[in-house]
Amino acid sequence: MTKFQVRKMVMPFLYIQGRGAIQQLGEQVSIVGKSAFVVGESVALSIAGDRAKLSLTSAGVDIAAWDDTVKECTYAAIDRLVKRGKESGADIVIGVGGGKAVDTAKATAMRMDVPAITVGTQCATNADASAESVVYTEDHEYVDFIRLTRSPFAVIEDTDIIAAAPLRFIVQGMGDALACKFEGEAFAKARKMKRDGPLPPAAALALADTCYKNLLSRGTKAVRKLRNEEHSQEVEEIVETVKLISCLAFENTGTALAHALHNGLTKTREVKGEHGEIVAYATIVQAVYERRPDKEVGAIVEWCEKVGLPTTLSDLGAPSKDSLNLAAEHACNVDPDILNMPRRVRPSELLKAIEKVERGIC
Repeated sequence: MTKFQVRKMVMPFLYIQGRGAIQQLGEQVSIVGKSAFVVGESVALSIAGDRAKLSLTSAGVDIAAWDDTVKECTYAAIDRLVKRGKESGADIVIGVGGGKAVDTAKATAMRMDVPAITVGTQCATNADASAESVVYTEDHEYVDFIRLTRSPFAVIEDTDIIAAAPLRFIVQGMGDALACKFEGEAFAKARKMKRDGPLPPAAALALADTCYKNLLSRGTKAVRKLRNEEHSQEVEEIVETVKLISCLAFENTGTALAHALHNGLTKTREVKGEHGEIVAYATIVQAVYERRPDKEVGAIVEWCEKVGLPTTLSDLGAPSKDSLNLAAEHACNVDPDILNMPRRVRPSELLKAIEKVERGIC
């Protein structure tokens, strides 16, 4: 009898996106709780806080506690907020802000054993809908990730707020989302070959492909519209692509070479750039390593150039040869993401792919 591998799909209960969507916060909170602990970054809550309060109070939800001090998602911050949340008697945690805030809020909610709702205020991250929290030091050095026991109950993306954030955030979010298709496909091949874990469902791979197609077909126009301070259908579609589609794609497949190389490059301390920017460059390297057609790789490079994402190491601070050796060694021999490639990746092979990208031979 053929042995079939298990497939699984993880997702939030509810996703709401649109102009003025934060007005629905109180209604959604009232479904699962009566007393809210609001957690966020100071800038995010200065922008969205009044609208959040109005929605909550209009729905009869009590604000048990309010904390706008989140700067990093650290274990110390989570411990402190869990203590405060329990003392307040809150029965739901609301995270408002970027990835640091929502990851902190989700982990806090899990430790309190209450539901979480996330409210994004920019589009640099797809953490809002994820059932993971990434933990850092106070200096933003990666420490660990927490696999949460459940996804957020609801994810609310008010595109009036997100579109008003600095343009660089949505560009960074697109850079991170760019990796979904390539890493997801590698992950699926690895699980099928190694038979060491659940296969990703076809739905996740379809979402990863849709993510890539949306980025290339709508990303350039969305950036142009936002530069002109215009709200358009393309902006709405790119927010959904980053916030929902890329999250469901990566969370139900996995990260692979692109994120392993990102982690290796950040270890050198010579690379300059935000997460999505470095991942975008590393995605080009993964595509070259996989020997994808020149036309496909060229399309990625051209798109990155148009939206303002890096395509060479000089765009990322031009790390030294020694640093690249260190990055390749970490990516191939230390970072767990590399195990999501179908076969072993050797540092020498990765360095050859980087060299090819740098020479513009794609």
